[in-house]
Amino acid sequence: MTKQQYEKILSPYTLSNGVTLTNRVVVAPMTTYSGNIDGSVSHEELAYYKRRADGPGMFITAAATISPLAISFPCQMKAYGEQNISGLINLAATIKEKGAKAILQLHHGGSESLIGYIGDKQMVSPSGVVASIYKDAEEVYIPRTLTHEEILSTIQDFGRATMMAIHAGFDGVEIHGANGYLIQQFFSGYSNHRTDMWGGSLEKRMCFPLAVIEEVKRVRDQYADNNFIIGYRFSPEEPEEGGIIMEESIALVDRLADLDLSYLHLSVKNVWSMPRSGSDQTKTRSEIFRNIIADRTTFLSLGSIHTPDDALDVLEKGIPLFALGREILMEPDWVKKLEEGREEEIRTILPRDSQQTLSIPDAMWKNILTRDGMPEKR
Repeated sequence: MTKQQYEKILSPYTLSNGVTLTNRVVVAPMTTYSGNIDGSVSHEELAYYKRRADGPGMFITAAATISPLAISFPCQMKAYGEQNISGLINLAATIKEKGAKAILQLHHGGSESLIGYIGDKQMVSPSGVVASIYKDAEEVYIPRTLTHEEILSTIQDFGRATMMAIHAGFDGVEIHGANGYLIQQFFSGYSNHRTDMWGGSLEKRMCFPLAVIEEVKRVRDQYADNNFIIGYRFSPEEPEEGGIIMEESIALVDRLADLDLSYLHLSVKNVWSMPRSGSDQTKTRSEIFRNIIADRTTFLSLGSIHTPDDALDVLEKGIPLFALGREILMEPDWVKKLEEGREEEIRTILPRDSQQTLSIPDAMWKNILTRDGMPEKR
């Protein structure tokens, strides 16, 4: 039986579009590297999701690529092509079986796409700027600049992927505007040097993210209804010279909070990390964005929330939802143990002999061992 002090974690929560989650626990998107070679959902992936779907109120999938040029991970699942719809149908049903809302994360790597996985094509980006992760790599990692027509086509790709998510039975989508990928590249002064309608001023650098949101909402309105959840994930700052600073992210989030999105999702490694820039150095990033968003939409934060006490700290600071990434990887029964009053048994380390019992796919497990840590949250 749940201890009284933790009841808030397990209390229902209604998103700003009116959909009610069974509790405040969200599974963060985690890269599995474990789809089939053709990009369809594998049996290993389904087992991984099934093992973690019993308990949380909402489950965000690993990043699903919206086009052949967008691929950024080996064996990344695809949200395009009719041949991939059956796998997505199985994935949505697997997540929803025990009552969690299933959210498909939509993603384009841009200049962080993966050479060798995008055919013989050159990577694309807003302005042909090499991604920081590839700055010491050879010439093949220099992306080309997207044309205006290609930008419009990419926006439509996000719309088509949304339609696919609807047809597959997902409860919603999350637009991946974080972690250095294409949408963030358009917002960043480091990677966007355009002088047309898609870049230049802060306002113009917002145009691509806003256009993607508008297209996703248009498709939602055409093929679903307001119960279809639309979230947006963002990163607060960039370390690069000329990159995104807190004041710019605050301006973007202030704009996003008025767009009738179901939630805004802050991507940080620690929920209480401090800003590296900006005028307010007394509050954590999560607190700053909580105050900006206020009650205009739902705010979701994450990062190093291992125990129910950690989670309670987040909720008691007025952040209504928290996500578990590495934590749910290590402890698929996080919610169940809390419900049964066994929170002391929640695992906070990953035993080296636990791959089978935790249903972690081979490629994902190999990645964990190689890094001697956890896979990146994506």
